Amino acid sequence: MADKTVQMMDAGMRLFDTEKPYGTVLGGIKTEMSKYGKVLRAKELEGVVLPDACTGCDLFLDRSTKYKTKYISCTLEDAGTVGTTEEGEQIHRYAASLKEGNKSTATGIYVHLGLVIIWAMLGWFISNGNGWIAMVFALIGIYGAWRALRPSLDNAQVISQLLDAFDNAK
Repeated sequence: MADKTVQMMDAGMRLFDTEKPYGTVLGGIKTEMSKYGKVLRAKELEGVVLPDACTGCDLFLDRSTKYKTKYISCTLEDAGTVGTTEEGEQIHRYAASLKEGNKSTATGIYVHLGLVIIWAMLGWFISNGNGWIAMVFALIGIYGAWRALRPSLDNAQVISQLLDAFDNAK
């Protein structure tokens, strides 16, 4: 299922306090992550080959498309207790660590390479062999391919939204 060659990098961590138990907090994080794609728990990941940096993660979010492979993993750790509520319940501190990784798929690379070639040929035919016009069209094609093949920016936005949701959840 997962592409083992995707390089995962640290994307952020949040400390938050709540009186809820570990399982409830993990379920809430899974619900938040489910808004963005398919989420698997650690027990569902048995037998699934993950990128090396994801071993031991509690939740794994797959946001892949036909052109990009996009993953986010979450590890939730209990960081102890920080006090008690007025009702006598313990307040736990949790640390949620996120890692993200993305890369272009082979389909994405070939499609965008084809677009560069099409733009260059279009420029050549429109310019009737005039070099500078063909160069402008080729540069437009290369710029478009660069924009499409660079790392996904929406993964960073999802990470930011998830970290904000962890802060606001109590």
